[in-house]
Amino acid sequence: MPMPCLELANIHTYYGTSHILFDVSLEINEGESVCLLGRNGAGKTTTLKTIMGLAKGKGGAIRFNGASLLGREPYEIAQLGVGFVPDERLIFPDLTVRENLEIAVKKGRGAAAPWTVERVYELFPVIEPLDRRLGGYLSGGEQQMLTIGRTLMGNPSLLLLDEPVEGVAPVVVQELTRQIKNLKGMGLTILFAEQNMHFAADVSDRAYVIEKGRIRFQGSMQELAANEEVKSKYLMI
Repeated sequence: MPMPCLELANIHTYYGTSHILFDVSLEINEGESVCLLGRNGAGKTTTLKTIMGLAKGKGGAIRFNGASLLGREPYEIAQLGVGFVPDERLIFPDLTVRENLEIAVKKGRGAAAPWTVERVYELFPVIEPLDRRLGGYLSGGEQQMLTIGRTLMGNPSLLLLDEPVEGVAPVVVQELTRQIKNLKGMGLTILFAEQNMHFAADVSDRAYVIEKGRIRFQGSMQELAANEEVKSKYLMI
């Protein structure tokens, strides 16, 4: 069996005195695309932020390529090769598309070809003609592509995506589906939080379902598609 690239074991996360994640465990193998599905408020974003050190996990363990992530600062986790695409996008509105990409350049780890502005434009040709446009003048879908591209400029080996298709047009969903498949084909390991099961089914190998901070299901996308009880109880399908 392959060793997991990312492993969470029995993690609890709190915001102040509010207990958000309860005994969360999951693992992802290198090169896999795995989705974390759930309703709004189920704990998806908190799980990604806990991995990234933006929310502090307690108990258990979080390991990435054998290195413990618990207690590390987000910049240290990024230096290990973890990239995070937040659902808020957080682009720089007063910088151009190119400047948004160039500001995120970080030396790559390993032998993989480093990401450049030109490679990002090859992946997302939609934003190449917008090279000199300020980020604040982009559509929601264009901002999402730019945010993913900016994260790739840090040369991560694990990409965390928080609801990448939320609030974007169907044509953008199709484009993001194609490009995430391309990234997976390049060998990038991907974990994303999502509510859109149809999108998730197109790009995922396996799924975890979370509800009220607890993992309620894990299995292949085919197993999830066949499990009517899980879908109706936790995913409003």
